[in-house]
This record gives sequence, structure tokens and C-alpha cells, in this order.
Amino acid sequence: MKRRILIVDDEPGLRKGLGNLLELRDFIVLEAGGSAEALGILRREDIDLALLDLRLGGEDGLEVLRRLKAEEPRLPVIMITAYGNIGNAVECLKAGAINYISKPIDGELLVSLIEKEMASSALALENLSLRESLEDHAHRESVRSLYPAMQELDFVIQRVKDSSATVLILGESGTGKEVTARSIHYSGSYREHPVIGVNCAALNDNLLESELFGHEKGAFTGAVARKLGRFEMASEGTLFLDEVGDMSLAMQSKLLRVLQERSFERVGGTKSIRSRCRVIAASNKKLEDLLASGAFREDLYYRLSLVVMRLPPLRERPKDIELLIDLFIRQANWEYGRSVQAVSPALLERLKAYSWPGNLRQLKNVIANAIILSRDRTIDHIELLGAPTPPHPAENLPGAGIGAAIGEEGLRSFVGRHVEQVERQAIARVLADTRRNLAEAARRLKISRKTLYEKIHLYGL
Repeated sequence: MKRRILIVDDEPGLRKGLGNLLELRDFIVLEAGGSAEALGILRREDIDLALLDLRLGGEDGLEVLRRLKAEEPRLPVIMITAYGNIGNAVECLKAGAINYISKPIDGELLVSLIEKEMASSALALENLSLRESLEDHAHRESVRSLYPAMQELDFVIQRVKDSSATVLILGESGTGKEVTARSIHYSGSYREHPVIGVNCAALNDNLLESELFGHEKGAFTGAVARKLGRFEMASEGTLFLDEVGDMSLAMQSKLLRVLQERSFERVGGTKSIRSRCRVIAASNKKLEDLLASGAFREDLYYRLSLVVMRLPPLRERPKDIELLIDLFIRQANWEYGRSVQAVSPALLERLKAYSWPGNLRQLKNVIANAIILSRDRTIDHIELLGAPTPPHPAENLPGAGIGAAIGEEGLRSFVGRHVEQVERQAIARVLADTRRNLAEAARRLKISRKTLYEKIHLYGL
């Protein structure tokens, strides 16, 4: 995507000469003769860098710089100064300019300077993108599989890894949709840029709009400063939209517009900001059913589903469980500083026979929990596994040994532990009864959908 440069100078000839030079280098050039015109352009257009003359007729370039930076704090500005004005240029650097160049202007030097500063600005934006080195490390290692269907998915990943095409990943909760999205990102040319995720089901419309598109200072009560949205933070990387099937129709319409026009406005703003990121979406719902009921826009579905990947649940690939356990042990050892080597053969058979309603997420949670609590290098027991069908809560409570158990750990700890067991089993039962329809499950449990998501992640369901 072409970058936009704003030239602010009161000399039309200099603007034209610089403009011709930069357009030959495939930049888009906009021109302004003074501060008022420059501010007007900045409020309407998405500018990547500005060239600002220190002398603008009757205007002070230093003051113009301050106005530009007040309007767009992240805007990189290179000052243009005549001989003898180096001291003033240094003052401009203190006021927020990123560099300066002297007249007469060396065209090659200017282009080199612009490219260098744009690269630095892109790197600074990536540092704001919430990338966690630990999470990145954990997701770079791919999950192997013995099943042809999963191997076919690996083939698709190789085909789309360098493509800007939107990808739609479908599968039950916990089947590894986010892991697959990150595998796509890190296996191709996008890996040098950030991958940013957002859970569309965990936020209401107002919060989700602000999270995706950002907001301007004063856009609403509590908006005390400008906030960058996930589309901006993803920059030229990947934006992962999880649970896109839970978006309201109003938000679906706004997302569709961004995908169609490749631009958006921050909440409370009027300037059009270009979207350069690749979009990968995921849903644990059958979007075809939502299309039939009118709960999901058909035009958005076709925008998102240029490439569709369907992840099978873990119960359909039991031979992969041993491979996954090995992977999750390595990841947990690295994350928690442990040195567990394996699970015992007897426990492995129990794990392979379990139905895993929470899929990979549940298995990973169980393994991590066991490694944290393990005293040996081999895990031979996992208390949290439970049975394939959750038992009645009363069956897990101690009987004759209750007094001794309380004496060992104290009443508060004892009650808390068993409340968590009962809560986990209750949520698992309702999820099974509703076929993991999270909206219906939250209604039956009389909790918010956000709280339900937090409990699912907490208990590895």
C-alpha cells in the first residue's frame, strides 16, 4: 500500500519539485502552503509522514510543528532548514520532529531519510501492539497430527501464509482456532509484523467498536486520551477476530465496511484511516445456521470466507492426544520453569480414553495444572480430569474423612476448593446440555456471557 507524505512549504516550486521526486518513488504526495491548510489535510487524510519547512512566510515553523503534533502526536515530521538554521532545527527536534534536512535538498538523501524514518515509526507502532514474547514463543511451535484432515489444514496454511486473503477458521471452542491463526501468521511473510487478537463475544457493541477502531479524546465520557484500535495496532500484520459469530448485526455492518473500503474512522473522529492488516476470523458457531436465521450477514460471510478452515474436535482425533501432551509438557516446562518429562503409561491411557469436551484448551489446561503441582519428573495422577460425564456434585465431596481434610487445609481452603469443583461440574453439564451454545448456557446459569467465558478459560472447559 502506497505511503502518503504531506509537504508543508510556502514555495510552490519547492513543493512541486519534491512532489515529483517522491511520486517517482511511489509515494502519494499532498501539499500545503501553510499551517491552516496542513491541519485541514491532517484532519481529513491518513498521513504517514510530513516534510515541514522551518520558514513558512510569516509563520514560525516551530509553532506549526507544535500544532501538527498536537493534532496527530504519532505523525513523523522531518524539518527542512536553510543554511545557518541548524540551531533552530535542533529546537524543532526537541519539539517532536524526528529529523531535519538542509537546503539545497539532496533528493537521494531525502528519500533514504524518509524510508528510514517510516521504518522506525512502523517499529514503534509494533511495540504498542500488545505482543507478549512468552505467548509468541508458545505459539510458534506447531501441533503435529496423524490425521489426513489435519495434514490437509497444514497444506492450506502453507498456501495462505503469505496471502492478504481473509481466512475463516471454524470449529468447536478449544479446538485451536487461535493457534491455527498464529501458525498462519508466523509461518509466512507477516511474521515480521504484529498479530493482534480480540474476542468479539466478550465485549458489548460500544466497547468492541472502541477496541477495534480506537477512539478520539472526548469521544465519550471517560475518553481522556486518544486510543489506538486493534486495526491500527495490527499495522501491516494480522488481526485475529475470535468468535466473530457473536457480533451484533450493527457491528457486522461496520466490520464489513472496513473489509470493503480498507479504511475506518476512530470513534468520535472524522479522519479516514487506512487498514493495512490481514484479517483472520474464527467462530465456534455454525455460521451457515446463523445465515439462515438472519443473525449473520451474508455479504460479511462471503468477505470473511475467502478461505475456510474447519478444525475437528479432539474426540475425533484420539491418536493425536499423545503428541499434544508432549507438546503441552514442553510449553508448560518452558513457561513455568519445570522439568517434567512425561505422563505415566497408565495415566496416558486414561487421558486418551477421555472425551475432552473442552478440546485442546482443556487438555492444555490440565497438563499445565499437573506440571505446576507435580513433585516428580513423571506425572502419574491428574485429579482434575474427572469422568467423561460430569458426576453429581455431591459425589466429589469427602465423607467420613471430612474432618481430617478440613483439619489439614482449613475451612476456607476446603470450602473454596469444593465450591470450584461444583461450579466447574455445573458449568460443564450446562455446556453439554446446550451443545455449547454460550448465550443459552449463560442464560440458564444466570450469569453474563463474559463471566461464562472467564469460567470456561479458568476451568479449561
